[in-house]
Amino acid sequence: MLYERYGSARLEELGFGEGPYAPFPKAEDREGWGSISAEKRESWLRQADRYADYGWPALKVSDYRAYWTSGDLSRLSLAYFERRSVLGILVIAECMEGEGKYVDQILNGMFAICEETTWVPPGHRSHWKEFDKQESIPSSTENGVELSSVETARLLLWTRYLLGSKFDAISPRINERIVRETKERVLTPYLEHDDYWWQGFTPGERINNWNPWCNGPVLAGFLLIEEDPEVRSAGIAKVLRSLDAFIATYPADGCCDEGPSYWIAAAGGLYECLEMLSLASQGRFDIFGEQIVKDIGAYMPKVHIHGDYYAAFADCDAKASPGGGSVYRYGVSAGDESLVRLGASMPPSGDPSTRIWFNLYAYTRDLFVEKERLAQEWKAPYMRDAWFGVTQVMTAREQEGTEQGLYVAAKGGNNGEAHNHNDVGSFLVFADGYPLLVDLGTEEYKAQTFSARRYELWYLQSQYHNLPTVRGVLQRDGGRYKARHAEYSQQGGRSELRMDIAGAYPEEAGIAAWERTVRLNRDGVPSVTVDDVFTMKDGAPAEMFHSLITPCEPIIGGEGRGEILLTYAPGKQAVLRYDAEHLRARIEKIDDMDSRLRRNWGDRMHRIVLEERQPVAAGERTIAVTLVRG
Repeated sequence: MLYERYGSARLEELGFGEGPYAPFPKAEDREGWGSISAEKRESWLRQADRYADYGWPALKVSDYRAYWTSGDLSRLSLAYFERRSVLGILVIAECMEGEGKYVDQILNGMFAICEETTWVPPGHRSHWKEFDKQESIPSSTENGVELSSVETARLLLWTRYLLGSKFDAISPRINERIVRETKERVLTPYLEHDDYWWQGFTPGERINNWNPWCNGPVLAGFLLIEEDPEVRSAGIAKVLRSLDAFIATYPADGCCDEGPSYWIAAAGGLYECLEMLSLASQGRFDIFGEQIVKDIGAYMPKVHIHGDYYAAFADCDAKASPGGGSVYRYGVSAGDESLVRLGASMPPSGDPSTRIWFNLYAYTRDLFVEKERLAQEWKAPYMRDAWFGVTQVMTAREQEGTEQGLYVAAKGGNNGEAHNHNDVGSFLVFADGYPLLVDLGTEEYKAQTFSARRYELWYLQSQYHNLPTVRGVLQRDGGRYKARHAEYSQQGGRSELRMDIAGAYPEEAGIAAWERTVRLNRDGVPSVTVDDVFTMKDGAPAEMFHSLITPCEPIIGGEGRGEILLTYAPGKQAVLRYDAEHLRARIEKIDDMDSRLRRNWGDRMHRIVLEERQPVAAGERTIAVTLVRG
């Protein structure tokens, strides 16, 4: 789509490289930077002052080797990401302060990063074939284009854009070093390679958020520092072809099957590329009217629950921070009022912390759009219903325009999705914007996460999702394990997804059919119900249990009552009802919560286990959730 419309034959007509590319003011534009509020300015300066004597921690070979010796990614990552975050904070602070207070420390950080043996972390070396996957010592020849190297390039490129004049006043060697390192480590390898899996040039290779994430900083490099017009055009043309592959393989319903917390890298990364192309061509490049581009953006308000909670499955975090500025700008560009309202409803961007990705472009762009964004004083749209027919995800809330009442999300799909968990047929329930029944998400990434032993990790397994376990057999990973006959419908006050999830289990489970219907009933006493109708092959009875994951502390009612009380907020309770004649309930505590799980849920979760009292060959089971009102 992009290359066809704006391919190499037309790139020169778009004017790339002809005029100044200035998406935001440079540091010497004191009027521009003076427009930032005093409160925002002071908050960034306070953060930067913490690093006045920062020592730029060493990246140790022993920490690099830990990936092979113990599977530990964190030891190297702490120093690696902290260096970059501190540098970004100092750069923005210098732009705000404007008197050179932070320049020496910025130079210290830039040259420390430029002198790193490699920008490629050990876990990403296996992404292209010429590297020895078992070599545990970093090499200065390992110049590959992947998430960490491009993020480093992005940071240096926009640092040069913002502060380049100050650097030149000190020495031309500073900007020369940035240009040389960025070209050698990122831009040249990008032009030389067509075999990075994320580029989308290898037939049959699945691509995901890595594509726009990596293409964004590469595109910035060609726009900002490449002076040879032929090389610049070749680089931009290749980026367009790669982004085309991403768009072509994106679900046609606009659903980010990686989830909301990955949307900012996937859809947000795509938007960043399109925004840069539009700004650098003085608006001649404009693709925002294309329906797929609009649908990719529209996903976020459709899965927003309340605050920073989103309908999240698989590796995705329940709490997403897509950035109000990026969401708002996407909405404005695409003409999507719901996306604009969601972006405008998000709180002011806070000070960045260290040890995270520091997107200097996004942080700076957001600073200059925040006043406009927050002036809207809009609430999030709180959309009533959404259905993604390709990915088979539904969302529904009790009342449009408010978080109050019940909310449900459910998925069919398959077990070969991006960042997949074995979760076909799983669902979420929220009440008044608080979680009741949820998807756990994932722990911090480690070597095993992306290895052949991935599905040995407990939180990826179907028994730790809101799903049945039959004969002790769990769902299996792979695209052929999927929901069948998924049908979504709305009628009156009812929204529901009906599907057969038997195909998500292997043969040894012995399931002939398992029709699951997840329904929101708005009429009468509002409720969320999950109806299961199942039969075993050859009429053979099977032991089975049904798992439900909750951050609430469940209280089981008296024997035979078939009720579990869930307190989800002070003075707010829900009742989960089940068939006590056939099912007995027990509660298991989940205390094995690492830092990423704790960020989403706190120190403890619970698994409600509804166990069949005796083996069963066929049956109908219903659970229902209602709120205690009044």
